[in-house]
Amino acid sequence: MSQIAYSSVPAWARPGDLVETTTPTPTGSSYLLVGVGDVADALGRWEADLPPLVTTRIHGSADTAAELLAAALAEATVGIRVWIVADAGSALRLRGVAVSAGLEDDEIEVMTTVSAEQAEVDVFCSHCRTVTRARAAIDDVTPCVGCRRDLLVYYHVSRRTGQYLGFMVDAETARPQSTGEEVVL
Repeated sequence: MSQIAYSSVPAWARPGDLVETTTPTPTGSSYLLVGVGDVADALGRWEADLPPLVTTRIHGSADTAAELLAAALAEATVGIRVWIVADAGSALRLRGVAVSAGLEDDEIEVMTTVSAEQAEVDVFCSHCRTVTRARAAIDDVTPCVGCRRDLLVYYHVSRRTGQYLGFMVDAETARPQSTGEEVVL
């Protein structure tokens, strides 16, 4: 994991302790507060510090939150800010939705509730293009649900999808080639 300093993985999703997050500074004209899991208290604290009538709360499963966030951002105007409270894997996915909608990093705040090593993450298989959801961290190996290859979870995350890159763990290991013919000695 020597390359982590140069990784596309945000600091809050990297291995290690959870990053302490305080209430973000309100810099927008409207806010989408997005939560996955048992985060109602955190969302409530953030909402209490915002002006009234400019906040929309989205809360539910990662799938539901992603769909609702995409729909809300399709209708958003300049000045929108997205504040996310979720486990690291869901937060990466939701950040991907916001980035795909055109938001910049300074318009997105993230607080993780479960560390990167304990969260389920999406791993994109570079061989069959299937996405596997697994409890895995960087440098772990997880089987692809599509092609069944053992994938190394690489320290690269797509900004657009929030998925880790996965590739066959022993892809660089030479294997004897089989000719299909039986050799009789």
